[in-house]
Amino acid sequence: MLGRDDLSTEENVIFFPASLSESDPCATFDFCNDVLESDGLVVLDASNLQFIDPLGLAVLKSVLERTTATRFHVRWMRQHLINYLVRMEFFDGLSVDGIDVEKERNPQGEPDRCVELVKVVDGRSEEVASRLALAMVGNPNGRPQEEMDSYRRPIEYALKELLENALSHAKKEGNFGASVWVACQHFMTNGDVRLAIVDNGCGFLATLWRHDQLKEQTDLEAIRAALIERVSCNRGPSVGYETDSQNQGVGLTTTARIAEAADGFLIVTSGDACLNTKTGDAWTLEKSPWKGVAISFHCSRDKLPQISIPALLPAVEGAVDDDITFG
Repeated sequence: MLGRDDLSTEENVIFFPASLSESDPCATFDFCNDVLESDGLVVLDASNLQFIDPLGLAVLKSVLERTTATRFHVRWMRQHLINYLVRMEFFDGLSVDGIDVEKERNPQGEPDRCVELVKVVDGRSEEVASRLALAMVGNPNGRPQEEMDSYRRPIEYALKELLENALSHAKKEGNFGASVWVACQHFMTNGDVRLAIVDNGCGFLATLWRHDQLKEQTDLEAIRAALIERVSCNRGPSVGYETDSQNQGVGLTTTARIAEAADGFLIVTSGDACLNTKTGDAWTLEKSPWKGVAISFHCSRDKLPQISIPALLPAVEGAVDDDITFG
């Protein structure tokens, strides 16, 4: 899909922003919306691009699935960014000219600090959540496995909930072709973890418009409502966090709490709204509303072992104590 065809016109040039990432969500979604609406042969000028993160990767990959453009020519991209795209499996499934993708990729990967761009399908949410949790917490030498599991497993549970919600809610309102993309990376330069879960489905407002927690019929209020525990619950009569068949509706809530406790935040985008869960800052995507939900998780990896993640899980509704006495 990327080529070096003869380019005789500048009419279809789209310029990358300086940062295709959560650091500048408005620029990221503006760019990706331009790509989505492109047609024919399109030139992507990367002369200003300096940084890409998992959110930028996942959103751009999602739009490539839906654009009617037939071919993309990327020019002036810095070599380290090309290497990063290859490393994160961005070109998987694409026909590429100009670089030897197979030669440059790293099939072994680095599972304790990275999850390459992957499309999540039904039945794989548990597997992908496990991979994401490992990339978030790592596997440091000297820590007992039991200690590692004590905080990795609750993270894995919250992420599985988040993925299950994305898979089920994205396809509502007739969006049966919606897809979910994820990627994660531990940045060794500053110790931060960035993780993205992106779907191109119907968005929060379309699924929550009749919910009593929705204060106004806007995308921003729909994001705020979705952050309330159990608003997106799909569960049946079972209670507890151990069952695989029930969706407790706490994935987004718990993930936001984990991020905040580890000196981080979520950037949540749906429709024309984008919200930072830590600061409360919100942006309106007037030019490029996102048809679906895009979530970027950001935290300090070193802080994760210092927090009690199970304590961040909302209380189970309807649960009973284990002890019972008859007289």
